[in-house]
Amino acid sequence: MNKVLIICGSKSDERIAEKTTKTLDDLGISYSLEFASAHREPERVKKLVAESNAEVIIAIAGLAAALPGFVASITDRPVIGVPVSAALGGLDALLSIVQMPKGVPVAAVGVDNGQNAAHLAARILGASKTSSSVPSSYREAGVDEDLVSGGLRVLGKFVEKSFSFGRVMQKYGHYANTVMVGDDLCLSLSTDGVGSKVLVAEMAGKYDTIGIDCVAMNVNDLICVGSTPVGFVDYLASEAPLPEAVMEQIGKGLLEGCRQSEIPILGGETAILPDMIRGVKGPGLDLAGTAVGVARPEDLIDSSQIQQGDAIIGIESNGIHSNGFTLARKVMFSKYQVSDELPWGIPVGDELLRPTRIYVKHFKELNSAGIKIRGLAHITGSGFKKVLRLGEHCFRISHMPETPPIFETIKSIGNIPISEMFATFNMGVGMVVIVADDDKQKTRAVLGEIDEVYELGVVESSTKGTVVIEPHGVEIS
Repeated sequence: MNKVLIICGSKSDERIAEKTTKTLDDLGISYSLEFASAHREPERVKKLVAESNAEVIIAIAGLAAALPGFVASITDRPVIGVPVSAALGGLDALLSIVQMPKGVPVAAVGVDNGQNAAHLAARILGASKTSSSVPSSYREAGVDEDLVSGGLRVLGKFVEKSFSFGRVMQKYGHYANTVMVGDDLCLSLSTDGVGSKVLVAEMAGKYDTIGIDCVAMNVNDLICVGSTPVGFVDYLASEAPLPEAVMEQIGKGLLEGCRQSEIPILGGETAILPDMIRGVKGPGLDLAGTAVGVARPEDLIDSSQIQQGDAIIGIESNGIHSNGFTLARKVMFSKYQVSDELPWGIPVGDELLRPTRIYVKHFKELNSAGIKIRGLAHITGSGFKKVLRLGEHCFRISHMPETPPIFETIKSIGNIPISEMFATFNMGVGMVVIVADDDKQKTRAVLGEIDEVYELGVVESSTKGTVVIEPHGVEIS
C-alpha cells in the first residue's frame, strides 16, 4: 500500500512533483503520482481519492488552485497543498489553498516547496501510524505463516491428486519436484520470484542485481533435489512499460545469474498490469521465473539416506538474499533512509540488494568429486525451518559462524527475538549440506575452494524433526 497519494492539477506541475517524490524516496516512503484537474476532471479526482488507501494526500496546483480544497472536501484524510508559481508568483495559488472555510482544513507549504510537503507528510505518518512500533516478527510485519501454511495445505490436495497423471519422483512440499520423462531421465521444475525485494530496488533506483536473485531462487531449489539446471525463463509484470534503462539493468542481472548457473535464458513473458501492481517509485514491477533441470533417477536427492552421525556443513550466504524482506524493510526503514550509510560503510540500499548467492557450482563440484550428497537445504523463507524438509531427524548445530552485521542490525532495531531471526532469515548460512561423516573433510575441502564453509554440527536420531542451534539457545520444530 502506498502511504502518500500525490495529485497534480496539470502536467506542468510535474517539476514540483519531482521535488516531492525525490524527498519521499529519500525518506523511504511509498507513494503514487497522478495528474487530474479539479476544474476539468472532478470525477477523476473523486475516483482517485476514493480508490486510494494512502494515509496522506498531497495536492499540487497553481493559479486558482482549487485542487487541494476540493480534495479536502471529499476525504477526511490529511491534505497538504503545494502552491505553484505562475503569473502572480504563486500568491494566487497560496491564498486559494490557505483560505479554506472552517471544517475543510488544508495544510499549506511554501510556493513550489514540494520538499516540505514530503517532510510534512512524513511527520503526519509518524504521528498517525496505526502500528507505531517497529515490527518484531514476520507476523507483525504482515506475513502470518500459519495462514500461508493453511492455504498451501488446501492447494496441496489438488497438487497431489495431479501426481497420478505422471511418474512424480518427490513428495509434495519439497524444494522442487521431478517427473520421469524416460527410462533414465527425470525432468525437474522450480518456480519462484524476487518478492518484495523489488521494492528496495525501486527505492534505490538500482535494478542490476534482482535478475541474479530471480535465477538464484530457482536454481538453488533445483539442486536440492539433485537436479542439474539446464534452462530458465522469466516472468516480468509491471504497472506500466518500464524504461529501457530499467529493462537493461534487469536483463544484465538475469544474464549474470544464468552465467553463474551455466544455463541459457530460453524465453519469458512480460505483462502490463496497471490495475494489479503498484510501485514505490515509478512503475511497480514483479519479477519471477522458472528453472528446469535434469537428473538420472539414481542421482535424485530425497533425503532418505540421511542417518545418525552425518555431518551438517554450511555454506555462507551473501546477506539477506531474497527472503524476509517484508520484515527487513519495515525494520530497516524505521531508522534509515535507503541512501544512508550503515556503520560498516555500505549504503542501506546496497546492503539490502546484495544478490542471492548461487550454489550450482558447489553442487557440481561435489558431484565431480564423487561425494554422495545425502541432503541439501536452501535456507530461504522461514530460515532454518527449511532444514526440517530433510526429514524427521534432530539436526544439532553446535557451531554457527559470526552473525553478519545486517542481521544483528535488524535484530537490534526491531528488538526481534533470536528464535524469530533464525525462523525468518538465513543468518549467514545460505545452503546446508548433509554428508556422511567420512566425507566431511573432503566436502569442506571441495567447497572451501569456492566459498567460506562451516562445520555446523551433526545429525542425531529423533522421533520428530527438530533443528537445535545450541550457540543461540534456539530450537525449531
